Amino acid sequence: MNKKYLILIFGILILLSCKLKSGIEYSFADVQINNSDYYLTLPIGIEKNQIDSYEEGFYQYFVYPDKSYVAIMKGGNATLELPENGNSAIHSRKESIDGIRMIYGNVTSERKAEFDKAFDLMKENGIKKK
Repeated sequence: MNKKYLILIFGILILLSCKLKSGIEYSFADVQINNSDYYLTLPIGIEKNQIDSYEEGFYQYFVYPDKSYVAIMKGGNATLELPENGNSAIHSRKESIDGIRMIYGNVTSERKAEFDKAFDLMKENGIKKK
């Protein structure tokens, strides 16, 4: 009977060590796109959610307390460009997922993996519909 407990404890320790090596766990929230049934998967903590409409579509900005942001655009006759930045500690990324163009910008090196994970999840799974 002692061998079974020892094996069980050893197995749990191995699983826990694998979990620790896999990296930091991030928290994400489903954030509504404009007034639609579609939702983005973004890091939690959005401080400001602003929508600017134009004739063929809209821009939506999600701003965090540290001034990092995600901007999306849906529509035509407009572009969404990466911000120009000479600072190697500040990051940005551009994607197009399910017809929605999006970027993140002003993201520090400490938060880059978190924003990359959110964009990677959306690339893998698409934009959520509820």
